[in-house]
Amino acid sequence: MNDPVITIIGPTGVGKTRISIALAKAVDAEIISADSRQVYKYLDIGTAKPTRLERSEIRFHLIDFLEPDESYSCGQFARDAHALLSDIPGRGSVPVVCGGTGLYIKALFEPLHELPPSQKVVKERLTRELAVLGTAGMYERLERIDPAWARAIKPADKQRILRGLEVYEITGRPLSSFIGGKKATAPFRPRYIGLHLPREVLYRRIDQRFDAMIQAGLADEVTSLSKIGYPWTLSIFKTIGYKEIIDHLEGRLTLEQAITAAKRRTRNFAKRQITWFNRVPGVEWYDADKIDIDHIVNGN
Repeated sequence: MNDPVITIIGPTGVGKTRISIALAKAVDAEIISADSRQVYKYLDIGTAKPTRLERSEIRFHLIDFLEPDESYSCGQFARDAHALLSDIPGRGSVPVVCGGTGLYIKALFEPLHELPPSQKVVKERLTRELAVLGTAGMYERLERIDPAWARAIKPADKQRILRGLEVYEITGRPLSSFIGGKKATAPFRPRYIGLHLPREVLYRRIDQRFDAMIQAGLADEVTSLSKIGYPWTLSIFKTIGYKEIIDHLEGRLTLEQAITAAKRRTRNFAKRQITWFNRVPGVEWYDADKIDIDHIVNGN
């Protein structure tokens, strides 16, 4: 098997991008982003994407390649990342995975059951039907065509209800029939580099980072997305920071209330990420402010 893939994980705001860039410069690496929001074009400030300067110095992948109204799954990320992990060494570079979307990273190294790719037309039609029939009506439909999948999910889980209906319409087979077999084995194995900070330090930096996003023009970014044709009703705009700014722009919150709410949601999100990554076995944990890049490079 190939050498393990250095995979930098940790909560939002801990400094993953900074460390991954320092590592990439040290070993001539290309970075594969494992962030479910940075895949989208135009959402730059609120997703804390690497800057244009950083991207001119280091090659990043799986950033800025989808329209805000497109969907992207864990399975598709795993397929795209697997292709990159195979290609990058052929260019004489080292692949480094970096991100905080735990499900993406899990799918990469612990393959999910193979499901058919989402089809935008089918998904959009089902979403319109959801608006008319409600969650209960769509769940009843799912119970008729795929009772096993319906029992496995919650009746209020809109996303999984729609996915079950979509898979059936695309393939004529219930989604549950795809997940009964043996999972595939990943062709790559990770070397997890986990970053942490004292909780009070992390939370302070999260707050400071959101203040910086506001100063950088997050509200203008949200407004510009609407002007170029992306309605705020898209699911992507439920992302932390964007949702609160939209609530402010539509008059439901003052700017101060929006900022407070976004900071609180981000801290809660970081707490969930910490819990998730603490359950990942074999992580090498480092204080993000004291990490030694040479030790990572020369470590076992």
